[in-house]
Amino acid sequence: MLLEHRPIAVGVDGSAASLGAVRWAADEAARQGRVLRIVHALSWEGPADGQGLVLDAAAEARAWQPGIAVETMTTGGAPAHVLREQSRTAALVVIGGRVHDGGLLDVSVGAHLSGFAHCPVLVVNNGWRWADPLAALPAAGPVVVGVDGSPSSERALAFGYGEAASRHVPLLAVHAGRSRPHAAVAAGLEPWLRRHPEVETRFDGRDTGVLETLTEAARSALMLVVGAHRVGWYEQPRPNPVTQLVVHHAAAPVMVTRSV
Repeated sequence: MLLEHRPIAVGVDGSAASLGAVRWAADEAARQGRVLRIVHALSWEGPADGQGLVLDAAAEARAWQPGIAVETMTTGGAPAHVLREQSRTAALVVIGGRVHDGGLLDVSVGAHLSGFAHCPVLVVNNGWRWADPLAALPAAGPVVVGVDGSPSSERALAFGYGEAASRHVPLLAVHAGRSRPHAAVAAGLEPWLRRHPEVETRFDGRDTGVLETLTEAARSALMLVVGAHRVGWYEQPRPNPVTQLVVHHAAAPVMVTRSV
């Protein structure tokens, strides 16, 4: 499938968290000019009316972002497997995380997808907040990008700048640990600063661990973006266990990027 024809796929299960994910996915579809594909995995423990569920989600998406093209599908299988298969032809897979109301698409599915999906994954942690009109959201918060100078970090910056520019918010590049000098990582941002002068950019280098640093930065972020890291020369890019812990623990939505 040609890259420009890849849809934005979002998994739904009827929970408030997945409704928040639908709204995020609809925003991405509108921003990127892509079709929104709403997917429900039929499993023995899920709701019986899967078709009604995806149609309701489609109505919500069209109300949230009028004018986007929406398609729906229901298919048998475990949510993690179904959405991983969707990632083969999608530009982005979106899923609600940190479920508080009994939904099936909990953050463990997001952590699995962040490790094994074939395209970028957006885990909308605390997704119920984006479905609650009374919730306080960090609408003007920065897009936080974890950087370390690696190729996966460069991909994360590309996604991060795209999100920050389209949402008119600042970008905060965060480097954790002591594996590389903070100054060297900060210097690597120079090409991005020239490429995106319209985005207010800050750099923050901390000697604390990656998990602690990124989850702290995510508390006031609109979104946290991290790259998929190759764990072996013979394997496909996938996040290391620390990245999956970030997906579990960050309060903000987490995008795990990879090439598609």
